[in-house]
Amino acid sequence: MIATPIGNLSDMSRRAIETLSGVDELWCEDTRHTQALLSSLAIPGKSLRRVDQHTSEAEIRRLLQEVEARGQWIGVVTDAGTPGLSDPGALIASLQGEFPSIRLEPIPGPSALSALVSIGGFLGSSLYFHGFFPRGASEARELLTNLKDGAMCPNWIFFESPHRIRETLGVLEAWCRESGVEPAFVFAKELTKIHERVLRGVGADFLKRLQEQELDERGEWVFSLTLSKESLNKKEASPDWESALACLIEAGITPKTASAIVMGRFSVAKNLAYKRALELQKK
Repeated sequence: MIATPIGNLSDMSRRAIETLSGVDELWCEDTRHTQALLSSLAIPGKSLRRVDQHTSEAEIRRLLQEVEARGQWIGVVTDAGTPGLSDPGALIASLQGEFPSIRLEPIPGPSALSALVSIGGFLGSSLYFHGFFPRGASEARELLTNLKDGAMCPNWIFFESPHRIRETLGVLEAWCRESGVEPAFVFAKELTKIHERVLRGVGADFLKRLQEQELDERGEWVFSLTLSKESLNKKEASPDWESALACLIEAGITPKTASAIVMGRFSVAKNLAYKRALELQKK
């Protein structure tokens, strides 16, 4: 399992280059991408086979049977980073146990995950790597609610596509405003490359400012969300915004005025507060 650069070719280790040169065959996420890497490293004539996220378990098992029968030395690479970290490779590793004569060997190296951890400043706290941020809005909100309520880990790390980052920022901003928490964020893209960007900030206002920036739709993002005790205690020490809204409605305040008061006091999204005020008025 060979880690390859996430952007800077100089991060390629000598051991990784020697392994790429010596293997009988390379299993790749994209053969064209891997061929470009081999050409830049002056490694000619290597046999390439596409083994990606669409390769079935049955096909991988068949390939491993061939490896065992032929006594081959196979290298596994992804388009960038470490195989198995939200990239093809994990299924190969999970099935390897069925073939005891095959030895699995890691060739460690670049990873967007470890790169972010090295600059995140997590001070020895535990980390939870979730992989890619949930695609569905309801699934994302459920995860964020459980994350806050459970508080089982202060530091969460996610990958995100450049095509979805703005949508994800919107989901995170709405969650921060509605729940009243102020997590610390570190967003990074194109790590190790010329146009590397690392952005740090706290809470919904930071997320809103980031959404308003021009976000290049190239290069995957990796970001962390840290819920400190202070950010959680702040929410716990405050009255619930829905309870406050209910009190205002019961006192005869109009939904429009009540939602405006709650929005200003609790930083709740305007549409959410007004919708809830109308529901309370009907009850």
